[in-house]
Amino acid sequence: METTHEIKIVPIDYNSSEMPEAVNRYKPVLLREGDEYCCFLGEKPEYGIYGWGDTPELAIMHWNQKYLQKTVEGALFSTKKPILEEPDNTEVVRAYFYRRVSN
Repeated sequence: METTHEIKIVPIDYNSSEMPEAVNRYKPVLLREGDEYCCFLGEKPEYGIYGWGDTPELAIMHWNQKYLQKTVEGALFSTKKPILEEPDNTEVVRAYFYRRVSN
């Protein structure tokens, strides 16, 4: 038998001057389950960004830390030189293409 429980969405003032820029821009969702908070953006942990904490502020700050970590790792990865498909043909390359997310 499966049991369900309520997970409450906690409102966030995204426009607060104390809010990190990435939180203001991407507007992650903040949830409360019992005494724990989860701030997330994305459908699954492996594809999204998640932060946890005992307070809403800690969860948001942890989310921001994870966001910064993913963007730095992505930037470092994207600066690697592309791999040539054919060593003699420099016009064809295999590389990842990064798009900037805009509002």
